[in-house]
Amino acid sequence: MVKSKLSKKDMFCKIKIYFNEKQIETIAIIDTGNMLKDPITRMPVIVVEKDILYDMVPHRILENLDKIIGGDVPQELYQDENMTYLSKFRVIPFSSIGKQNGLLLGFKANKVEIEIQENEESIQNVIIGIYDKPLNKKSQYHALLGLDIIERSEEDEYIANVSQ
Repeated sequence: MVKSKLSKKDMFCKIKIYFNEKQIETIAIIDTGNMLKDPITRMPVIVVEKDILYDMVPHRILENLDKIIGGDVPQELYQDENMTYLSKFRVIPFSSIGKQNGLLLGFKANKVEIEIQENEESIQNVIIGIYDKPLNKKSQYHALLGLDIIERSEEDEYIANVSQ
């Protein structure tokens, strides 16, 4: 139903991710099937390609995702600059077509700004899940944004307007 009401152009949006005083900007697609949440905090997860995050997260962490998820963290990652990052990461279980018991490494962003059709929303309490491969063969987008994040931002805006 949602896909029939949105044009293909409406399925894409610009996002800015803020983390540890750094920011990156990329294109996301609104993924109606992305219901992924952090199992402990229940925060929604935005799945982002690893290659987009190299300006935000230390390279050694990104290059060792599988080892970190598996609990086999290389000793060289226990350096001061990496420790401030490692303490903010969490493992997020997921299921998808072709992968029943997958795991993503993720971190809580300081905030994410989402620009959809010239409207910009700022959202707190969002997890960025790091995906190791390209999400799209044509590189049209580099992140998957769930509908619940958009609906939540609209609810937050409504609550803010009512309380004024």
